[in-house]
Amino acid sequence: MPYYHSYSGTGPASRAPPPAPGLRPPEASGLSADLYARTVRRYRHPNFCLLSTVVSGVRGPVVERVVHAAPFWTLTAFDRLPPDPDVAFPAVLLLPPHAGHCPTLIRDTVAAFLPGHAVHVAAWTDARDVPLAAGAFGLGEAAEAVADMTALIGGSVHLVAMAEAGVVGIAAAALLEARGAAPATLTLIGGPVDCRADHAGLAAGAAALGLDWFVRTVIAPVPAPFAGAYREVFPGFFTLTGFLTSTLDRSLSDHKELFLRLVAGDGTDGHRAFFEEFLAVMDVPAEFMLQWIEAVLIDRPFALDADGEEPLRVATPLMTVEAGRDAFGGGGQTHAAHLLAADPDGGCRHTEPEAGRFALFHGARWRASVFPRVADFIASHAAPPARRAATPAEDLLTLPGLTPALAARLNREGVYFVRQIARLDDSAADDLDRRLGTDAHPVVAALGREARRRLMAGRP
Repeated sequence: MPYYHSYSGTGPASRAPPPAPGLRPPEASGLSADLYARTVRRYRHPNFCLLSTVVSGVRGPVVERVVHAAPFWTLTAFDRLPPDPDVAFPAVLLLPPHAGHCPTLIRDTVAAFLPGHAVHVAAWTDARDVPLAAGAFGLGEAAEAVADMTALIGGSVHLVAMAEAGVVGIAAAALLEARGAAPATLTLIGGPVDCRADHAGLAAGAAALGLDWFVRTVIAPVPAPFAGAYREVFPGFFTLTGFLTSTLDRSLSDHKELFLRLVAGDGTDGHRAFFEEFLAVMDVPAEFMLQWIEAVLIDRPFALDADGEEPLRVATPLMTVEAGRDAFGGGGQTHAAHLLAADPDGGCRHTEPEAGRFALFHGARWRASVFPRVADFIASHAAPPARRAATPAEDLLTLPGLTPALAARLNREGVYFVRQIARLDDSAADDLDRRLGTDAHPVVAALGREARRRLMAGRP
């Protein structure tokens, strides 16, 4: 298809890296020129690049680990080394938006959860990289995938679903309840569930156009030589232009206003970082997108129908979060999920009146207002931590004579905790001094002696 080739190229090599910083249009060219230059560029699929986090006041490394890989999804765990390995943290499974953005769009979400939670992400796969032989992937398969991921994590798992993944989260919670393994909580952030609550914008347009229009207009086959050649997909670049806008200039204007609103308070660097995340897109299986449009925007089967047939019900504790300036999933469209709960008047509802859709899980407003509420909701339904004996402090900065600059250099060498210093013998200490450049005035051996003394004194 010509317009697919014109944006995505003809093979993986077309995913060119961003130009060198010096080639970026100067600030004087204005935000609109910067917006246009970034919109027409093809971005690589980015990485999370979360290398460290602070747990219990101590900075430690973060290791991104693939727990299980399937054709359409990958369960990724973010392992970190807490100062006390016996402390249990609530397990959280994050379901990123599923309308053409890469999973790394929720990098800020992951970073906020890391210090106090065992974080897992359902990383959806770019459909153009999935061979036809892998079969279809619709709403039902997505719910089954989330149920499988929850089983792989094991124990009590808290589901947090964003945007389009909200209905997947509801279906997965119902499926898990039927299997006797209900999630601990379900949190829906910014995704519409019942558009009758505010039947405007995208929902009104979808109902007027009908599903056939979407099939003819926004579905395309993946061209060769991609691995998913001939698979029907919703191309990721439609996410950028908006599949209900009729002109490019209207779409660019909408996105410019959106980004200015979403990252207000983050500064220019935060704006550009989120912008580049937003513009790194991927293809979505056609069956998933069409079933989602039909289920959520047109037929709305999650609500009580005209024949009086009861919809699915979930007993899992439910929290919903909406943005006041989100015509796509606001106006009660997300809060309507409580009508599906066993106790419609229970659960937790939160609205950010001045926020846009993506600000609910990215940026200053997410970190300062939304995340603390979500974390409190999860904590209120998490098992209380087991009582344990006191352990010695593991923060390197508690060792005498160790400055923040030296601690940072030790971190780069993979040393984060007091116990790691204590385990070094003389040879290893000398080698570390050489790597730190402190061999002229060795410090590691002295730090090791102090660390061992503290650990011995802290033993019960």
